[in-house]
Amino acid sequence: MNDDNFQSLRNLISLKRHEQPDDAYFDELLEEFHRRQQQDHLNPSLHKEISERVSAWFANTSRWNYVMGAGAAYAIVFFAVIFFWPKPDVTPVLNTAPIQHQLQVEATDELGEKALEASEANKASGGELAEPQAY
Repeated sequence: MNDDNFQSLRNLISLKRHEQPDDAYFDELLEEFHRRQQQDHLNPSLHKEISERVSAWFANTSRWNYVMGAGAAYAIVFFAVIFFWPKPDVTPVLNTAPIQHQLQVEATDELGEKALEASEANKASGGELAEPQAY
């Protein structure tokens, strides 16, 4: 910045320092302030209106008001959890393979020999035939 511009800037600032607004400016400022205050009272915001109603409800509080408020909050949370909680996406995994039946035959020599011995012993004793048992 050169000296001429700097000097002209200093002169301008010194002139502005001595400048003061007239009384009409302050009167208009005061009227504008009062108009905005009245406008806020005439058209309150939704947040302000709700907070005033809640504070008026709790102004003459008894313990029952706190109990009812807590119960209402609990009910809202309870129903929100029940209705809006995400449902698990679980699909059951089923075995869709067909059932294969297998015939299990135990044809061991030892089992056959024991059954034969039991049958012969039963005949010798003169009793009825008994079912062969698996050992």
